[in-house]
Amino acid sequence: MRLFKTLVLLSLSLPAAALAQDAAPAAADEAGAHAFTANDSIGFTPFELPGFDPGIQLAVVHGDPAAASGDYTVRLLFPDGYRFPAHYHPKAEHLTVLTGTFLIAMGTDENPDALEEYTPGSYLYFPPEQAHYGGATGRTVIQLHGQAPFQVMLANTGT
Repeated sequence: MRLFKTLVLLSLSLPAAALAQDAAPAAADEAGAHAFTANDSIGFTPFELPGFDPGIQLAVVHGDPAAASGDYTVRLLFPDGYRFPAHYHPKAEHLTVLTGTFLIAMGTDENPDALEEYTPGSYLYFPPEQAHYGGATGRTVIQLHGQAPFQVMLANTGT
Protein backbone atom coordinates (compact mmCIF):
# COMPACT_ATOMS: atom_id res chain seq x y z
CA MET A 1 0.00 0.00 0.00
CA ARG A 2 2.83 2.40 0.85
CA LEU A 3 4.41 1.85 -2.61
CA PHE A 4 1.06 2.58 -4.28
CA LYS A 5 0.69 5.85 -2.36
CA THR A 6 4.24 6.83 -3.32
CA LEU A 7 3.58 6.15 -7.01
CA VAL A 8 0.36 8.15 -6.92
CA LEU A 9 2.09 11.08 -5.24
CA LEU A 10 4.95 10.98 -7.75
CA SER A 11 2.59 10.93 -10.72
CA LEU A 12 0.52 13.79 -9.31
CA SER A 13 3.60 15.90 -8.69
CA LEU A 14 4.81 15.75 -12.32
CA PRO A 15 4.50 19.07 -14.13
CA ALA A 16 1.46 19.35 -16.41
CA ALA A 17 3.80 19.77 -19.39
CA ALA A 18 5.05 16.21 -18.84
CA LEU A 19 1.54 14.90 -19.38
CA ALA A 20 0.70 17.14 -22.35
CA GLN A 21 2.78 15.30 -24.93
CA ASP A 22 2.92 16.11 -28.58
CA ALA A 23 -0.26 14.77 -30.21
CA ALA A 24 1.83 12.37 -32.30
CA PRO A 25 1.02 8.82 -31.18
CA ALA A 26 3.65 6.73 -29.46
CA ALA A 27 4.93 3.69 -31.32
CA ALA A 28 2.91 0.61 -30.41
CA ASP A 29 5.92 -1.68 -30.09
CA GLU A 30 7.82 0.28 -27.45
CA ALA A 31 8.11 -2.28 -24.67
CA GLY A 32 7.69 -0.65 -21.31
CA ALA A 33 7.24 2.87 -22.69
CA HIS A 34 4.60 5.10 -21.16
CA ALA A 35 2.34 7.27 -23.26
CA PHE A 36 0.32 10.15 -21.83
CA THR A 37 -1.92 12.33 -23.95
CA ALA A 38 -3.90 15.22 -22.51
CA ASN A 39 -7.46 15.40 -23.85
CA ASP A 40 -7.03 18.93 -25.16
CA SER A 41 -4.01 17.89 -27.25
CA ILE A 42 -5.93 15.23 -29.19
CA GLY A 43 -6.58 16.58 -32.66
CA PHE A 44 -9.29 15.25 -34.96
CA THR A 45 -8.98 15.19 -38.75
CA PRO A 46 -11.55 14.16 -41.39
CA PHE A 47 -11.79 10.40 -41.80
CA GLU A 48 -13.09 9.52 -45.23
CA LEU A 49 -14.06 5.96 -46.04
CA PRO A 50 -15.45 4.66 -49.34
CA GLY A 51 -19.16 3.94 -48.89
CA PHE A 52 -19.49 6.19 -45.81
CA ASP A 53 -20.96 9.68 -45.84
CA PRO A 54 -18.46 12.42 -44.98
CA GLY A 55 -18.50 13.84 -41.47
CA ILE A 56 -16.56 11.33 -39.37
CA GLN A 57 -13.39 12.64 -37.77
CA LEU A 58 -10.50 10.55 -36.47
CA ALA A 59 -7.82 11.12 -33.83
CA VAL A 60 -4.99 8.65 -33.28
CA VAL A 61 -4.37 8.48 -29.55
CA HIS A 62 -1.73 5.73 -29.46
CA GLY A 63 0.04 3.42 -31.86
CA ASP A 64 -0.37 3.23 -35.60
CA PRO A 65 -3.71 1.83 -36.79
CA ALA A 66 -2.26 1.44 -40.31
CA ALA A 67 0.73 -0.64 -39.18
CA ALA A 68 1.04 -4.31 -40.06
CA SER A 69 0.80 -5.21 -36.36
CA GLY A 70 0.76 -3.72 -32.88
CA ASP A 71 -1.93 -2.17 -30.75
CA TYR A 72 -3.66 1.11 -31.46
CA THR A 73 -6.15 3.45 -29.81
CA VAL A 74 -8.19 5.88 -31.88
CA ARG A 75 -11.13 8.18 -31.29
CA LEU A 76 -13.91 8.76 -33.78
CA LEU A 77 -16.14 11.81 -33.66
CA PHE A 78 -19.58 11.61 -35.26
CA PRO A 79 -21.80 14.64 -35.86
CA ASP A 80 -25.38 14.61 -34.59
CA GLY A 81 -27.59 12.40 -36.73
CA TYR A 82 -24.74 10.60 -38.50
CA ARG A 83 -25.48 7.09 -39.79
CA PHE A 84 -22.93 4.57 -41.03
CA PRO A 85 -23.51 1.52 -43.24
CA ALA A 86 -23.13 -2.14 -42.39
CA HIS A 87 -19.47 -3.05 -42.22
CA TYR A 88 -17.06 -5.27 -40.36
CA HIS A 89 -13.44 -5.36 -39.23
CA PRO A 90 -11.11 -8.32 -39.83
CA LYS A 91 -9.82 -8.01 -36.25
CA ALA A 92 -11.64 -7.58 -32.94
CA GLU A 93 -12.46 -4.10 -31.63
CA HIS A 94 -13.03 -2.73 -28.15
CA LEU A 95 -15.23 0.37 -28.10
CA THR A 96 -16.01 2.82 -25.29
CA VAL A 97 -18.53 5.64 -25.67
CA LEU A 98 -17.00 8.88 -24.36
CA THR A 99 -19.67 11.46 -25.24
CA GLY A 100 -23.07 11.55 -26.91
CA THR A 101 -25.19 8.54 -27.75
CA PHE A 102 -23.78 5.81 -29.96
CA LEU A 103 -26.25 3.73 -31.96
CA ILE A 104 -25.44 0.20 -33.06
CA ALA A 105 -27.10 -2.94 -34.41
CA MET A 106 -25.55 -6.19 -35.53
CA GLY A 107 -26.00 -7.66 -39.00
CA THR A 108 -26.37 -6.32 -42.52
CA ASP A 109 -30.10 -5.53 -42.78
CA GLU A 110 -29.72 -1.87 -41.68
CA ASN A 111 -33.08 -1.79 -39.93
CA PRO A 112 -33.33 1.54 -38.03
CA ASP A 113 -35.70 -0.07 -35.51
CA ALA A 114 -32.95 -2.50 -34.46
CA LEU A 115 -30.52 0.24 -33.37
CA GLU A 116 -29.68 0.21 -29.67
CA GLU A 117 -28.46 3.27 -27.76
CA TYR A 118 -25.26 3.37 -25.74
CA THR A 119 -24.36 6.36 -23.59
CA PRO A 120 -21.04 7.59 -22.12
CA GLY A 121 -19.18 4.90 -20.23
CA SER A 122 -20.73 2.06 -22.23
CA TYR A 123 -18.31 -0.61 -23.46
CA LEU A 124 -18.88 -2.74 -26.56
CA TYR A 125 -16.82 -5.65 -27.88
CA PHE A 126 -16.96 -6.62 -31.55
CA PRO A 127 -15.47 -10.01 -32.51
CA PRO A 128 -13.65 -10.18 -35.85
CA GLU A 129 -15.79 -10.11 -38.99
CA GLN A 130 -19.08 -9.34 -37.18
CA ALA A 131 -21.10 -6.95 -39.37
CA HIS A 132 -22.66 -3.93 -37.67
CA TYR A 133 -24.20 -0.58 -38.58
CA GLY A 134 -25.34 2.44 -36.65
CA GLY A 135 -24.79 6.10 -35.99
CA ALA A 136 -24.97 8.83 -33.39
CA THR A 137 -27.45 11.03 -31.61
CA GLY A 138 -25.81 14.27 -30.56
CA ARG A 139 -22.14 14.96 -31.17
CA THR A 140 -20.64 11.59 -30.21
CA VAL A 141 -17.07 10.52 -29.52
CA ILE A 142 -16.10 6.87 -29.21
CA GLN A 143 -12.72 5.35 -28.43
CA LEU A 144 -11.62 2.18 -30.21
CA HIS A 145 -8.68 -0.01 -29.43
CA GLY A 146 -7.50 -3.18 -31.05
CA GLN A 147 -4.72 -4.79 -33.04
CA ALA A 148 -3.42 -3.22 -36.25
CA PRO A 149 -4.06 -3.00 -39.01
CA PHE A 150 -7.39 -1.22 -38.45
CA GLN A 151 -9.52 -2.03 -41.49
CA VAL A 152 -13.14 -1.27 -42.42
CA MET A 153 -14.86 -3.57 -44.90
CA LEU A 154 -18.33 -2.79 -46.25
CA ALA A 155 -20.52 -5.77 -45.40
CA ASN A 156 -22.43 -5.94 -48.65
CA THR A 157 -19.50 -5.49 -51.03
CA GLY A 158 -16.46 -6.86 -49.22
CA THR A 159 -14.49 -3.63 -49.77
